[in-house]
Formats: sequence, structure tokens, C-alpha cells
Amino acid sequence: MGKTKIEWATDVWNPVTGCTKVSEGCRNCYAKSFAERFKGTPGHYFESGFAVTLRPDKLEQPLRWTRSRKIFVNSMSDLFHPDVPDDYIDETFAVMALCPQHTFQVLTKRPERMKRYMNVPNSPFGMDKLADIAPYMEQWGWISPEDAANIAPPGSILPKWPEWPLPNVWFGVSVENQQAADERIPLLLQTPAAVRFLSCEPLLGAVDLNHITLQISDAPERGKPAISISALRGWYGGDGAPAKIDWVIVGGESGSKARPMHPWWVQELRDQCQAADVPFFFKQWGEWKKTHALACNEPGIKGKPWFNFDPDTSVCRIGKQAAGRELDGRTWEEFPGGTLL
Repeated sequence: MGKTKIEWATDVWNPVTGCTKVSEGCRNCYAKSFAERFKGTPGHYFESGFAVTLRPDKLEQPLRWTRSRKIFVNSMSDLFHPDVPDDYIDETFAVMALCPQHTFQVLTKRPERMKRYMNVPNSPFGMDKLADIAPYMEQWGWISPEDAANIAPPGSILPKWPEWPLPNVWFGVSVENQQAADERIPLLLQTPAAVRFLSCEPLLGAVDLNHITLQISDAPERGKPAISISALRGWYGGDGAPAKIDWVIVGGESGSKARPMHPWWVQELRDQCQAADVPFFFKQWGEWKKTHALACNEPGIKGKPWFNFDPDTSVCRIGKQAAGRELDGRTWEEFPGGTLL
């Protein structure tokens, strides 16, 4: 764990490993395939395969990284999996609070728990743990004496430091198709966050972000009226602050069982983002890509499997490396706020 080849992060941090499948995007999970190879191997890190496993020995890892990094949290799990205790999520947030030099990217397929966790009134989870950890952080030289002194004492409800939600933590949901978008995006929009993002990977169908139904009700006994919003342009909650999607990542599936992605699905998402001035990041085509002719004889293409989406669109399985990352003649690597890796 540490440096990663994931294009939109510099590092990965896995205080938890293991997960369970919840939707179609999980079918060919790369993390599960990797971990299950070692299941039952005595003494191996993944001896228990892909069972949800807390890794407390990894909690302090970001504290040792002094230079600023973009850190994908739990690339091998889901922080909001039901088998991860609240107390352990608290500790994870405490570490992120102690590392303001880093940006933490928290991606989940379980936004209902994320929303509940982040919306508990007057109880920013994990902040009470800062008071317990701070003396050690100061002793080991990981934070300054000034920062240690500013942490609220044990038993306090609200911390003096830092602000909540943490400004260096981005929250995202996985969106593989329209059903996932309709189910997960409204919950993300109702989650307090400095930055909200979507990971549309593997993209398995067309996604319209301009018509998301959000259930809003101040009186549940009278029902839950629905409003249609644009996830990219946002809606205004009770505090008058806009809540919208700040970043969209798109990618095709890779691996031996990879499913093809229609070029139009990618282009439509890119165009929706451009129209709303939302940063767009194209990660990869995956194993499949559109080529110019079914009967082409180019090396590396002839004889490869083809998939016909419709009379006008066919894609060929040419491999992740050959398919590359270009979309309409360029690489798309936009980040929120114009930040770079």
C-alpha cells in the first residue's frame, strides 16, 4: 500500500480490506479476484481471502507521509461496509483529520450509511479520538505542539480543530448505470462534504445526471415529495448551501471478463460535465474500443472478439493498453478546483 497506478490518485490506503458484492458493478471486482488467489495460504496477508478485515496496523500510515498526496481510501474495501464498526470509522476519520496536507478520496457503494454517519447532529465522529491520539502524534513529531494544543479535550461535543466536514476529505459513490445513479447520487447530495464525486467505472450503461429524483420531506407523516434536479448543477438544502457533484470519473472495465463500454455513454457524460462546468476525468477504455472497420487486418486486432451495440457501433477487444485513454483525440484529466496530481 502506498503509491498506486490508479490515474486519479497518487496513493492508496487500506485500513480495511475485503468486501461483499452489492450491485452489477461488483460482478468482476478486481480486488476480490486478487485477494481470493491467496485464500487459505497460511501467514499470507490475504489468508482470509476477501472477508472484511480491519487493519489497525495500517491506520497510522498517512501520518508518516509528510508531502501532500491524493489518497484513495480503501481501494480493497468499502469504509462504510456494515461489517466495519463505527468506532473504527471514527479512528479512520481521526487520522484523516490529523493529515490536512493530504486529500482523502472516500468512495462507497453504500451511501445510505455514509449519509447517516455524516449527519449525526453535534457529533462529528472521530474528533473525540483526536485528544487521545494527539500527545503521541506530537511526541513522534507528526503534528506540531500548536496543533496538539488546539485539539479539544476528551468529552467535548464539538472540536476546536479541525472544521467539520473535514475539508480534505472527498466523498464519492460508484455509478455503473442509471439505476445506481438514481439510488446513490441523491444520498451523496445529502451528505456533508467538501467535494462530492462520481466514479462511473465500470460504466455499463448510459447515465443522465440532469434528471435525478431527490426525496425531500420535513414531515414524513405527510409523505415524501420528490423533486427532479440536475446532480451537476445541484440543489439547495435547508441551509441555503448548494449541494452538487463536483467531479466525474469515467472508465471502462478491464480484466479477463471485462464487459464492453459504448463510446456514446462516455461522450454523453463528458458533454453533460462540460455543459455544467464540472471537471471530467476519463480513466480508460478498458479492454474494448471502437475501431474503424470490422474487417480490418491490423496486427493485434484481426481475429479479436467483436461486440455490436447497434448497426453503427461495434467495439473490438484489443486490450487495456492498446485501447488507451484518449477520448475524441485528447486525454481528459480534470480535477476539482483545477488541482493536479
